[in-house]
Amino acid sequence: MSKEEPARPLRRSTLMVFALPEYAVYLGSIPVGLYLPLVYSKDFGLSLTEVGLILMLARISDVVTDPLIGYLSDRTPGKFGRRKPWMAVGAFLMMISAFQLFNPTVLNELPIGTMHLLVWSVLLWLGWTMINIPYYAWGAELSDDYNERTRITGWRQAFGFLGNVSVLTVPVLAGEFTGYGSLPKEGLTIIGSMALVALPVLITITLWKIPEREAYPRPKAPILKHAKDMFSNGSFMLLFFGFMLMSLGTGWGSATFMLFATYVVEAEGQTQAILLGYFGANIISLPFWVMIAQRIGKKPTWMIGGVLFVIVTPSFLLVGPGDLWEFFICLALYGIAGGNFGALSMSMKADVIEVAARKSSENIAGSYIAIWSLGQKLVGAVALGLALPFLQYMGFDPKGNNGPEQIEALALVYVIPPWIFYATAILVIWRYPISSSRLSKIRSAFDRRDARRANLT
Repeated sequence: MSKEEPARPLRRSTLMVFALPEYAVYLGSIPVGLYLPLVYSKDFGLSLTEVGLILMLARISDVVTDPLIGYLSDRTPGKFGRRKPWMAVGAFLMMISAFQLFNPTVLNELPIGTMHLLVWSVLLWLGWTMINIPYYAWGAELSDDYNERTRITGWRQAFGFLGNVSVLTVPVLAGEFTGYGSLPKEGLTIIGSMALVALPVLITITLWKIPEREAYPRPKAPILKHAKDMFSNGSFMLLFFGFMLMSLGTGWGSATFMLFATYVVEAEGQTQAILLGYFGANIISLPFWVMIAQRIGKKPTWMIGGVLFVIVTPSFLLVGPGDLWEFFICLALYGIAGGNFGALSMSMKADVIEVAARKSSENIAGSYIAIWSLGQKLVGAVALGLALPFLQYMGFDPKGNNGPEQIEALALVYVIPPWIFYATAILVIWRYPISSSRLSKIRSAFDRRDARRANLT
């Protein structure tokens, strides 16, 4: 099968425009795990168990929608492309849902309860699915070059990190200059208003400026055959489980972070500013991780970041009330460790998708991205659904008086489970086999196969 190869590396302006949606999507999704558990329990009166179970149910609802949208986006005909129509509809749905979740008292007169949180969380993640699955599949198809894929995912991750920084910086600056924004509830309202504008505007720019690339023919095989091939793809499954374990660790940490910062470090008013240490380190370290990956390979670089996670995570147990600078330094080191995680995982996934697409001679990126997205949401749901009820079981109550035992339990719950997940992920990725040289050999084998098929026709 003949494939159109890009004549040269993508221009930096193209990479920047393509990365814009990631900024908007982060604005609309990061606050769910970061702000909602604290705000909806402390300010709106829901229990930690209610919040955790509702947010878990919202993500589990994607068991049907993720594979369906991945399947359809691979097969969507029309002059606008396969991926773009889904992203356009998803942007509208996600912006409305983010505004309702993050600004719940603006348009609603009734008390904010469990049904409000459930309905708008389900719709938010449906919009997220309609954007991200086609968007990530589109990104996997932009280039067939091993290192160029890391540039694509690196730029996209950089804009995601900028979204993270905005989630924290804008409320902090607003609080500094206007007196409104420093508290988590206030910051959540500001970010909801930003998401209402950023999601449609930035995604529209990308849809307008960047053309889709037809890397492979539309799939014809039934979905069950693709699913069978996917789950028998050893390289994909290793990468999948390694990524999900890391995501389980970060999701668990996000679900309990605001509680840890508020009750262990006693820094509720300074949490957003302190957390900039983490996201700032993400942004600063990302170009260095990309450069290292181009020199020594993606897997070794991913492993180095994983080992740093394992080393740094226990340091949070040394932080106590009022230790603001110590907390900031721990988060900055944590941010350096996590700077490579998203970009390299996505780039490695694009390599695996290429091998699968070449093997089947069909474009199945959407289906692979859908399963990846579903797994990512499920582990995020598990993190919320287990961490928050477990904290309540341990006697911790964000609305009540907590003694030293409950505060210590919160610190241990924040640190120990993620450490276990990170260490296990390293053991899984250790077996991942695809490198630049191995990918070149696989491509050569498929080229020979395609040449033989062409000679027979």
